[in-house]
Amino acid sequence: MMRWIVLLCTLFLTLNAESFRVYTEYNPPFNYKNAEGKIEGSSVWLLQELFRKTGQTIVDGQINVVPWSRGYHEVLEHPRTVLFSAARTQEREALFAWVGPIGKLRIGVIAKKERHVNLQALRGHNLGKIGTVHDSGAEQLLLKEGFTLEDFDRFSNIDSQLRKLREDRLDAVAFSVDAMFYTLQATGCSIDVYEIVSLLRENDLYFAFHKDTDPALIERLNQTLKAIRP
Repeated sequence: MMRWIVLLCTLFLTLNAESFRVYTEYNPPFNYKNAEGKIEGSSVWLLQELFRKTGQTIVDGQINVVPWSRGYHEVLEHPRTVLFSAARTQEREALFAWVGPIGKLRIGVIAKKERHVNLQALRGHNLGKIGTVHDSGAEQLLLKEGFTLEDFDRFSNIDSQLRKLREDRLDAVAFSVDAMFYTLQATGCSIDVYEIVSLLRENDLYFAFHKDTDPALIERLNQTLKAIRP
């Protein structure tokens, strides 16, 4: 009898399985590549476990690590795609179907202590002195505060902006605070040299699926996630 139950469950999962193209970026400790080039992190494990339990699959078995802006637009435009780890904001609410929360993100602006940066003093001068990542939550929050794109030096990833910050070619950079400090420390920098100039927002992180993903599947994924991490 138990054997038949197992077979029926397997058949149910197979019939309801979808294959998703998955995108992520470098955002430790949630998702990043280790020294061997393998992607890992708490969000990676959660997605793999969630898909395993619900019978979903990843196209080619590969998680695509891409610049944030590319992954963001791929999932906006193409069905059967998912992006993580994404901050669920009011501006993005209707753009995706959400599964989570899977973690918490501190979005902020950091700078070298010795520069005594006043963030508001950088607004409106069109000097490009604040490093941002294209289409990131930090960039969107700064725009809401009255900054313009001309105030930013925009990058596809945080490595490039942090390099310019270290070289004193930027006054400040905006992104996930924890990811920035993690990356600075990983490159041999003392994080004691830097400070949080402004904490823009704390957000819950989610898996962001294409907005037309079957609502019943989104509900099942959310319920399964609750069982994995109550």
